[in-house]
Amino acid sequence: MHNSSTQGRYSKKKKRIRWTKFLPILLLLLAAEFGILALHEKSGLDKSQKKFEALSQQVHSAPTPIPSGEIGANPSDPTHPSVSGASDPIPGSQYLALAAANPDFYGWLQIDGTTIDYPVMFTPDDPEKYLHLDFDGHRSTTGTPFLDERSTPDSDNFIIYAHNMNNGTMFKDLLNYEDKSYWEAHPIIHFNTPYAQNDYEIMSVFYDRVYYQYETAFRYYDFIHAASDADYDAAVQKYLEKSLYDTGVTAKSGDQLLTLSTCSYHEKDGRFVVVARKISQQ
Repeated sequence: MHNSSTQGRYSKKKKRIRWTKFLPILLLLLAAEFGILALHEKSGLDKSQKKFEALSQQVHSAPTPIPSGEIGANPSDPTHPSVSGASDPIPGSQYLALAAANPDFYGWLQIDGTTIDYPVMFTPDDPEKYLHLDFDGHRSTTGTPFLDERSTPDSDNFIIYAHNMNNGTMFKDLLNYEDKSYWEAHPIIHFNTPYAQNDYEIMSVFYDRVYYQYETAFRYYDFIHAASDADYDAAVQKYLEKSLYDTGVTAKSGDQLLTLSTCSYHEKDGRFVVVARKISQQ
């Protein structure tokens, strides 16, 4: 019995030795697999960014006129002038070609001196369609910035959402506005459509989060249409109170606001928000 017991323990020890012999190989295989996945993701991110860069070059180069009959004839079209209120496209607008290529295209968002230089999509019947799609509708980790589906021509506040990407793309640069000096260097947001060129001056920047239904709180992401002048003024006051610093900019009822929102990891369901007031339109 003694020999049998000894033999049993020895056999188990041998099995453990065999397993440990293969453990480094298994770890190498797992590392290789994760490496391949990481390279694949990076390749996808690079590919998406190159597409956006090509679109950026297109819109920032000399415009190619599109016959007016090819776009904007239908007022229900998402690219119709729901921001500007204009009735006709800007002659030779460089954004017409994008709207003709993809009817979900709404406008172009740009902040000079930052990486924020992207098309903005609008799909009210499928609100988060572009959360993980590129401009062409292909699967993309970065997604494409998109306008809140509740937006209408008379919205008091247009909210645009985009990811906060670790590679510095999409709305990653928004978080730089935590530093007042960054705002001083980048105070203006351009949000142009085929119908108008709009400039907005930043009014407020703040950290926030998505609230539970039972919580009583001002939800910046629900302020799109003011019920009254008092409702508008109350929202503006909340923006100013939340702001990390005083920009000296405020707004009154009738002023159009633009809000950029992205994820922040300072807390669960955290968000970083930049709110701006329209100052000019061409």
